[in-house]
Amino acid sequence: MKRLKYLFAGVFLFLSLPIWRLLDWANVIFPIQFLITSSLVLWSLFFVILPLKLLIPKMNRWLCLLLIACIGSLSIIAGPFTSQTTIEPTQTHCGRMSYAGFFYPIREVLSNAHQDDLEVRNQMCWLVKMITKVPSQIAGEDLANHLNIMKSKLMKPTLKYRATLPWITFLLGKYLTSSEIKNSPLLVQNLGFWAQLYSEEISARKYAWYEWPHSSLVKFEYGLIEKNWENIRIEFNQ
Repeated sequence: MKRLKYLFAGVFLFLSLPIWRLLDWANVIFPIQFLITSSLVLWSLFFVILPLKLLIPKMNRWLCLLLIACIGSLSIIAGPFTSQTTIEPTQTHCGRMSYAGFFYPIREVLSNAHQDDLEVRNQMCWLVKMITKVPSQIAGEDLANHLNIMKSKLMKPTLKYRATLPWITFLLGKYLTSSEIKNSPLLVQNLGFWAQLYSEEISARKYAWYEWPHSSLVKFEYGLIEKNWENIRIEFNQ
């Protein structure tokens, strides 16, 4: 019975990092503070606190509650995204309590699969921040200026990942709808331009054998987006 308890705790602790990573999708698809904080609290309860309680039976319950409260509070304070400017795409843009936001600053000492994963996710967070900063209304005569500023930002990343194209599509569409320009060929022309530039494919990467299973997961997840990005609809709740 004791061994079974330790096995159960070990499995949940082992899964804690992959599950934490999967929670990051909420940051770039449904960046709602309540959803993100609730997810982190539940994750900490079932994948961190509960296994620790099984491994350390004498662990005080008040300490467990304090840890959960700290994680929830830090998530609220950190938010879905950092306050870093969108002018610099290489800065940390995902919230500090997210998997990507936590590990992105040390990506260069991690394996290639982890580094690619963190850079793609950070680029997605960067784009979502740009989307949320688009004015609700743009005068028609000011649209060209806004698009030029957007273009200068999108040109900056050294590696332009194809998996981020759904977010670029939404960004372009939001600029046009904010300026009340509908069914304009401008969207198609701009999208074709960015689709050619943002061509870095994670699914085509070759990783070392010791990076499995993370490498397979990364290639599968981003490969789905790379191959189907034109059919993916993304909604952001602001």
